[in-house]
Amino acid sequence: MDKDSQDVHQVLNELKNKFQEMRKLISSMPGIAVSPEQQQQQLQNLREQVRTKNELLQKYKSLCMFEIPKE
Repeated sequence: MDKDSQDVHQVLNELKNKFQEMRKLISSMPGIAVSPEQQQQQLQNLREQVRTKNELLQKYKSLCMFEIPKE
């Protein structure tokens, strides 16, 4: 295959355009500006919230407030 052929240049331009599109998509992704350490901290905070909410749910369930009276 000739390195200077029009087909090679066309394929290279298409590839270049795809890379540019992917760079735009990556830069527009939410959280891309957040460091890995900040992501870990956010994840830890969310896990703590889930744990706390699960504990509250278990507490409320144990209060028997949601029992339906038997007929």
